[in-house]
Amino acid sequence: MDRDLSLPPIYRQVAVGKKKDPCKEAARAARDGAADGTLFWSRRADRADCAVVLEPDQPRQTANLIAYVTMLAISDALGALVPPTVSVTFGWPDRILVNGAVAGGVRLITAAGDGAPAWLVASVTLQIAGDPDDDSPGREQRRTSLYEEGCSKVGAAELLESFARYFLNWVNRWQDDGFAPVKAAWLARAAEMGEPITLDLGGRRHAGTFSGLDDAGELVLDAPEAPKTVALAAALRSPTWSL
Repeated sequence: MDRDLSLPPIYRQVAVGKKKDPCKEAARAARDGAADGTLFWSRRADRADCAVVLEPDQPRQTANLIAYVTMLAISDALGALVPPTVSVTFGWPDRILVNGAVAGGVRLITAAGDGAPAWLVASVTLQIAGDPDDDSPGREQRRTSLYEEGCSKVGAAELLESFARYFLNWVNRWQDDGFAPVKAAWLARAAEMGEPITLDLGGRRHAGTFSGLDDAGELVLDAPEAPKTVALAAALRSPTWSL
């Protein structure tokens, strides 16, 4: 992609090379004082990949809820661009599913320290096209790309532009109305709601029926012994997805 993105004026955009990770570049810049609203994005055509620097004024646990906001924003962006027959759902805590297979996900990096983090980077990555050298696309059933799901007309630039607008909308709604509408919208798109799931996080296995989220954004599992919660912060320490 040779052109810059067309973004709302609140953003300051920084394009990075095709071999660089916008999330890592944004975190590096945030440590050096990058301003709130700086959006780093990759010029890769095969992936929509961007990261936004934020300066949250909430406690760390509350700030982590931006993961749900980011997922809703990319879901709405996809909904505006892909055919209506294409299903876009979520896998807790960070996966974006297209027709049931992983097409990307979100990442969070936050500044160290107690209290409200000095900065936070929210990142999203979506696979537009598969490996051009792969002569058997679709062979890995757990992962997919928009191209493989019949969305060949969706480009990385227009998806990132759409995401940036929906991200602002969802951030404003979260700030104005609290977590409740974010939680309801996310759960409405949760792929495994009401189903048994197993999560391996930090060397621990969590198993139970996915029954929802609590008001702090923690996963609620119904287990034989008693309902239990899984902390969002622990689940976001490293991505549960790969491309």
